[in-house]
Order: sequence, then structure tokens, then C-alpha cells
Amino acid sequence: MPTPPVAPVLDVIVPAYNEADRVAGTVSSLRACPSVARVIVVDDASRDGTSEAARAAGAEVIAVAGRRRKGGAMAAGLGVASARFVAFIDADLAGTAALVGELAAPVLAGDADLSIAKFEFAGGLRGFGWVLRLSRWAVRRYCGLRLDNPLCGQRAMPRDVAARLLPFGPGFAVETRMTIVAGRLGLRLVEVPLAMDHRRSGRDLQGILHRAAQFKDVLLETLRWALGLAARGREV
Repeated sequence: MPTPPVAPVLDVIVPAYNEADRVAGTVSSLRACPSVARVIVVDDASRDGTSEAARAAGAEVIAVAGRRRKGGAMAAGLGVASARFVAFIDADLAGTAALVGELAAPVLAGDADLSIAKFEFAGGLRGFGWVLRLSRWAVRRYCGLRLDNPLCGQRAMPRDVAARLLPFGPGFAVETRMTIVAGRLGLRLVEVPLAMDHRRSGRDLQGILHRAAQFKDVLLETLRWALGLAARGREV
């Protein structure tokens, strides 16, 4: 008996900043997934040809005026999404973005409220470990969950669940905050091992500055939870 076709029920939101060299591959891979209804690229005030490359590959493009950083770009994409389910995918995944269907599978089946990709850290953490360890500690301390990689940006969930997780955290704190809030709301989280991969920060000055910015954002989010500021005004 033939397998019934997969319905396109997933809007994929791709926050992008200066990703002209990889976003087209990411968009093309996402559009080839049968469950994907729309690919929405949010160009976060890029200075290269990100918008043009994404549009040429078939994405719907939202070009925001002035940088909103990752959390703001994700929220802008969620604001125009219309499908029952949404996924957030980084712009630099290129061909490995095609695994979005496997990422979303537990959510589409009703077995989870939020699925998070679990990458294989090929060749070690390469200086990324201190940020990851801080995020793991914050998630465990403030919502009781033990996850391998709460920093991963590849996530799928029902659109109404995503709305419950607003406001998204600023900058590189977006995933840590989203995970803590989801845990405190009692949502069912699952990590899905996937062979996704993206551009990795090197050991040069640019890579060191990038990791330092990540650590700063996650540390500030952790302090907000420690001081009771992050949960104030929320039923979490």
C-alpha cells in the first residue's frame, strides 16, 4: 500500500545576518522537504546580499530596518507565519537543513511540544564548551531539565507553543531563555540526534570575539533568572 503524501504543515523561519554565501543552500534544502509549507528568511539588516540570495532560492524575505539580533528576527518571522507548526533554522546549515522533517517529526506526531536538534560535536567543542556548560547549568537550575545542547537553534514546535514562549531572549540568549521558559511551562521537550552542521567559529580573533559575545548574552540571561527578573510578569 503506497505511503500517503506528507502534507506541507510547517513554516520554517530562518533568521539571517550576512549569510549570502550559505543561505541559498539552506533555503533550497528546506523547500525540498515535503512537510514545509513556507520558508521565511528574516534578513536582520545584513550588509551583504543575503536578501537577494534567499529570494532567488525561493524564500519569502522579510528585511527588517535596523538590527534586531537573533531573538528579534525570530519573533518577526513568527509574526507572519501561518502554518500550524513552525521551525527555526539557522541560515548557515546549507544542505543539512534538509533534515528539518526529521527534526519536526516528534512534534508533528504529537509526541512532543518542542523538539531540539542534537548535533554531533565533531572534533570536540573547539572552545564552545564554556558557553554550552553555562547554558546547561542555567537550564538545569531554573527549569530542572538536563539537555545535551540547549544552545541549539534548530527547533520545531506548534505555532501556538512558540507564541507562549515570547518574548524571545536577546541575541545569543534566545535558545537558553526559550528552553527555560518551556521547561517551566511544563512543555514536553525532546532532543533529536541529527547530522546537521553549520559554520563553526575558529580560533582566530573573530572566533574568540564571537564566543565571548555568546558567553556574555547567556551569562546576562542567567543573571536575570537569578535575580527573578526574567520570570517577572510571566506565568512561569
